[in-house]
Amino acid sequence: MNTYNWQGAGGRWYEFEIVRAQRAWEPVGGLYMFVKPPEAPALDWGGPISLFIARTDDFSKALARHDMWQAAENLGAREIHILAIKDEQTRQFVEKDLLEAQQPILNRNMLRRVA
Repeated sequence: MNTYNWQGAGGRWYEFEIVRAQRAWEPVGGLYMFVKPPEAPALDWGGPISLFIARTDDFSKALARHDMWQAAENLGAREIHILAIKDEQTRQFVEKDLLEAQQPILNRNMLRRVA
């Protein structure tokens, strides 16, 4: 299994599975990212870039025809990183932690909301 570790704002690391955009998705919940892979994978710098982060209670519904994939693909996304998390409260916490740390370009309008 191909994985990549992403760090949250709180310092915690999360191990995501790297998957292809076209596949049969499992009906389980978790987080997913649309990711631009590194341009020079052999080098230690310039790692992957998270372009969009979201949570779902069902990967099969969220990822079948996602409305943000085309925008992410236009920015260089070639991978989807997923992390299965059963508990909704934990999904919310991890999503917030990663959004604060990674600040994906396609999430920026969502981050500006004032509660």
